[in-house]
Amino acid sequence: MAAGCILALLLGIGGGITYLALSRGGDPTAGGSTTPQESTTPPENPTTTTATTPTTEPPTEAPTYEVIAPIDDVEGSADDVWAILAAYPLAQGTMGATGTCDLPETPVDHTAEQLQTLLDAAGACLNRVWATAHSDRNLPWNAPTIVVYTWPDIPPSACNSDSFEERVPRHCNLDGTLYWPLGAGYGSQQEDSAEVPTMYLWDLSLNYINGITWNTSLWPYYRALDEKLEDDPERQEEANRRYSLQHLCLASAASMRVPEASQPSQEVRDILSSEEHWTPAEGKTTSIAPSSRAHWVKQGLESEGDLTRCNTWTAPAEQVA
Repeated sequence: MAAGCILALLLGIGGGITYLALSRGGDPTAGGSTTPQESTTPPENPTTTTATTPTTEPPTEAPTYEVIAPIDDVEGSADDVWAILAAYPLAQGTMGATGTCDLPETPVDHTAEQLQTLLDAAGACLNRVWATAHSDRNLPWNAPTIVVYTWPDIPPSACNSDSFEERVPRHCNLDGTLYWPLGAGYGSQQEDSAEVPTMYLWDLSLNYINGITWNTSLWPYYRALDEKLEDDPERQEEANRRYSLQHLCLASAASMRVPEASQPSQEVRDILSSEEHWTPAEGKTTSIAPSSRAHWVKQGLESEGDLTRCNTWTAPAEQVA
């Protein structure tokens, strides 16, 4: 009985942990994560050097990344789990590209039905990219069902309706569904209809990371690391930043593995990889430096499928400020 309650709780938490808040400078882990502070400008060149923060001896054996159940105990020290996260299979090797991806023209003032059609098409593209990447690594793949709705008419779901927000897509791990309120996403903010489809593809790519990290166990490992670092809040906050920034990088990388016509346009890429875009509006704060967000989005957009460029767990601390 207790195990069942714990599982339900974790599933609920996992459903909202990764989505990047839609307002400029919003925290990228809406749904229950820490809010670290610190701000430095990261260097432009990618790197895979070992992180400089471990405080104890590294594990004597190379870590083995295994898919685990959300309620499984993760043994070892914080450094052991950190090393497992650094060995995440989807941050190793390359990601293949899909040869087909047709996104329908979508007006700036689109209806829920038009957005549903667009997200279904974009989802089909991303499904092909991620299914191959998962298969290549013997990882489980579960494509989410996408449901567009108009706030506040929250559709029935297996997740608590109180966990839904007006402008934030909600990935419910209990039913494998991504609930998308009309008006959510950067795609809804475009003034040029030509930019709407590809910006929504990037939005959707970011939201896909939620289910991916859950199904491949990155989230349970990160949760275990977070608990093991309770007595070291500074390093705990750094781990949160690394986890969040990896999502931005992987989402950006996947969005570029579709045919050129459906990739985020150069204008969209310039917006997403600019520090100004991630600078919080006046009166608001951000737990991650805008320069760090811009850096990791750019890493993904320019990766050409090289997923090692998204391994935030091995990056220098100044790149994950």
